[in-house]
Amino acid sequence: MKAVVLDRLGGLPRPADFAEPDLQGAETLVRVAAAAIKPIDRAIAAGTHYASPRALPVVCGLDGVGADAAGERVYFMATRRPYGAMAELAPAAWTVPVPGALDTAAAAAVVNPAIAAWLPLEWRGGLRPGQSVLILGATGNAGRMAVMVARLLGAGRVVAAGRNRDVLAGLGADATVDLSLPREDLVARFSAVIGDGLDVVVDYLWGMPAEALLESLTKGDLHAAGQATPIRFVSVGEMAGRDITLPSALLRGSRIELLGSGTANMPPLDRMKRITADILALAAEGRLDVGIERYPLADVARAWEQAATADRRPVVMI
Repeated sequence: MKAVVLDRLGGLPRPADFAEPDLQGAETLVRVAAAAIKPIDRAIAAGTHYASPRALPVVCGLDGVGADAAGERVYFMATRRPYGAMAELAPAAWTVPVPGALDTAAAAAVVNPAIAAWLPLEWRGGLRPGQSVLILGATGNAGRMAVMVARLLGAGRVVAAGRNRDVLAGLGADATVDLSLPREDLVARFSAVIGDGLDVVVDYLWGMPAEALLESLTKGDLHAAGQATPIRFVSVGEMAGRDITLPSALLRGSRIELLGSGTANMPPLDRMKRITADILALAAEGRLDVGIERYPLADVARAWEQAATADRRPVVMI
């Protein structure tokens, strides 16, 4: 079968022939129609992700849209190596039907950034209606989606922090933070827009922006009662740096709970499928969307390179 194959960590995937997958356990064979190139796909291929393969070659891609054995159009996850989603055939670990009104490429592109927003907000962050949210890295695909999802989940106040001022201005957030500010000014700006009313942070950046935000949340007044409920700080990505300096005083001088949202703490499968079905339904209604650009499988190398800077998510059409 034709597939997008990675031969070397750090190299560019290429179109190539690959053995058709066998099926194991409860897997379903899917004839793939479309698979989006996501940041996690690129990080895995670069060898910088904790889930990067140890044996090569492999087929790239974790999810996509295609037809199952009954001919039903489904969204699927394919996680058993050496197979992947960017191939004519994929062994799906699980599937969810795609609404008829939703375009195939859009369905392939929307689930990942929506999941990367939904899970840290609702599953890990425990967001409840009326609570306040800060999105750190709000001008990227997942960050923009997080603003939309926070509203859909009933957030009372949304603060968006990012570097792209034009995008920030168009997000419809209640307040914005320009991350291009110098460190001291950034801490002051965070303090000004947060006050005492923050419940959940969703962080796609880590690095210096996370340090500045955490510093702004540390209370220095020994007589201040502080926030009554914890601030749930959920780390999702590391676009601004893999490491931060975390002073002990920050944890002792705040009500911050540090959490992660990633492949090791997904919800149970039945809940994951329900969330995915909800995302696809909202996308079909036009309430969730992500910009896309279609590429043929033969042009995957160009799509892969452009994914690093493109505002629109590349979708490989199989």
